[in-house]
Amino acid sequence: MIEADEIYITRRIIDACLRENLFGLLDSARLTHELPQDAPAWDEGNTNNRWLQIKIAGGTAHLPVVEASTMQRWLVANPVWWVEDATGWRLCLGYRQWLRMLAADRDEQTQDAFEQYVLEADIAVEHRRLCREAFNDKRELLKCLISDAQDWSARMLFSDQIASYLDHPYYPTARAKPGFGEQEMRQYAPEFTPEFQLRWIAVDKQRVSVAGSPPSCWPSMSDVGLPDSLKQSHRLFPIHPVSWENVPEDRLGVIKAPLTAVTVIPTLSVRTVAVANDPYTHIKVPLEVRTLGTRNVRLIKPSTIIDGHNLSLILQRIEQIDVALRGRYQHCDEEHGAHFDGNNSIAYIVRRYPEPLPESCSLVPVAALVSPMPNGDLYLQQLLDTYYQGDVCQWLGEYLDLMLGVHLRLWLRYGIALEANQQNAVLVFDHERPLTLVMKDNDSARLWPRRLLSAVPEVASTVTAIQDQRIKVEDELPLAQMFCTITLQLNISAIFEAMIKAGMAQRSDLYGQLRLRLRNHLDSLESEGIRTKSAQDILFADRLYVKYLLTAGSLLSKQQSGAADINKYYGLSAPNFLKD
Repeated sequence: MIEADEIYITRRIIDACLRENLFGLLDSARLTHELPQDAPAWDEGNTNNRWLQIKIAGGTAHLPVVEASTMQRWLVANPVWWVEDATGWRLCLGYRQWLRMLAADRDEQTQDAFEQYVLEADIAVEHRRLCREAFNDKRELLKCLISDAQDWSARMLFSDQIASYLDHPYYPTARAKPGFGEQEMRQYAPEFTPEFQLRWIAVDKQRVSVAGSPPSCWPSMSDVGLPDSLKQSHRLFPIHPVSWENVPEDRLGVIKAPLTAVTVIPTLSVRTVAVANDPYTHIKVPLEVRTLGTRNVRLIKPSTIIDGHNLSLILQRIEQIDVALRGRYQHCDEEHGAHFDGNNSIAYIVRRYPEPLPESCSLVPVAALVSPMPNGDLYLQQLLDTYYQGDVCQWLGEYLDLMLGVHLRLWLRYGIALEANQQNAVLVFDHERPLTLVMKDNDSARLWPRRLLSAVPEVASTVTAIQDQRIKVEDELPLAQMFCTITLQLNISAIFEAMIKAGMAQRSDLYGQLRLRLRNHLDSLESEGIRTKSAQDILFADRLYVKYLLTAGSLLSKQQSGAADINKYYGLSAPNFLKD
């Protein structure tokens, strides 16, 4: 048999393949309530007596399944299945056999991609073990209440640490950080909450593109062991220690500094680090690590420096002029950033959080809400006890009204859909006011210029300045797809499912409130003369769009999938939880 961590990863991979209907495996699958009569005796405990018969190369796989509640029709009941082929019957288990079974009759490129994904799954198993070790080692510290932290910055880093112990809801091997070995995990991953210092290089100013000015925490040339005279011709760039060896010493215009400077702490993003003695400042640096897919290398494209700032300017302007959005969100200042020679691996972005933030508030990424605490409760329960006297109904109403009110309005009034995933959607808990949002990292939004400029014509020059043309779309569908997959599924449904599992609320109550408040917000927009019919046709169809993360991010090339952007590749396959 296989160990528990491998069983866990296997289950997630099989479920993702079913959710994404990989290779159309569900199109010809047949549901049965028993194995064929000539099958060997089954002793693995499929109490639901449901089997998917899936056509595979040279035979049929008999997979035990249970009915799912959201996102997909079927989940694997037990990651052990029978294969029936010309040689007879054989029992299969584990992600290696599953992935190799699916790739068996495919072309060489696909088989190579599947083998690479097997290696990613191996890393996920190992990093899951390390994550559990870190959680157990820090168990006593994690028992502290969020109110014990001395300020908002400490609470935000604590929340990021809590979030790091919970897997992504849908990408099956999100636990893996290919590019990090055990030593790098301990030294630089948020699960272990290390502190370290950044490395630095001096680069020729004539080959640098820069926007804005560095923050006060930036070191001088002498701070990093270089002659001060270099400041006339060179500019300092931060380098993550993991990337240090990849910076060539003999590269024209690059001088590696002998000393480290600026103590930092990793955030949930890993490549974004918080400056220890300047809580409002975070620095994003390229990192030779892959997350959420083997094609997602965490470097920094030069266009993202400009585009993220331009989107922030648009969002800030909208918040200023729209009474319904005023005070609902703030945006981090991401103006300052630079890149060297257009190189994705020599670049950085500085993020400044809005000032001032109340010392008593807590900034919490949605990713942390349903992380388990040492006592078995979800982190959300501690937040409710601290800020809502334990009243889940009050919080639920505020949360849904915030998420739906902001993102529906941005979509339907302004033609903007944000990729505000669980990491980037940061909630501000405060004793003095209802929930609000802090926005950041919006270089991957989708924007319909015609709708936006009809509502806010003064941002025309900012829209023109956007460099990544994939951001601009020409109709409703890309906006709807992002709203469905990010706001509804990642930030609402995934939270609901964890709350239900933990016994914090009833399914009917949670989804009933979602349907009610969604209808109310749509009716309110209609009353203002904002047309919502095309959106409702998508939102209340029999099926919702799903982001096919595994298919586009790891298993198929862009040529095979047709994905222009591997993070925005969708299928219309999820049962719609918005319908009664």
